[in-house]
Amino acid sequence: MNNRMAKEPEEELPPVKPASPPLSLKETLSILIAGHIGVRKAEQRAEDFRRASGLRIFIAAALYFAVIVVGLIVFVRYVTG
Repeated sequence: MNNRMAKEPEEELPPVKPASPPLSLKETLSILIAGHIGVRKAEQRAEDFRRASGLRIFIAAALYFAVIVVGLIVFVRYVTG
């Protein structure tokens, strides 16, 4: 018998899930605000990390941070002014 001719059983691969569409701007802002408040479930966070673009999240977070800082400055000036 020739061992080279014997086929090894092929491993079954898990089914491939279809690619989910990337997050929209509304969804990106939603996960950003929910992350700030801390109300996302673990399953939702995992889905967000799978679908989200790191660069898009970073830019949205930087803009969100700037809005919060400017808002606080305006609020403090209004209260103390």
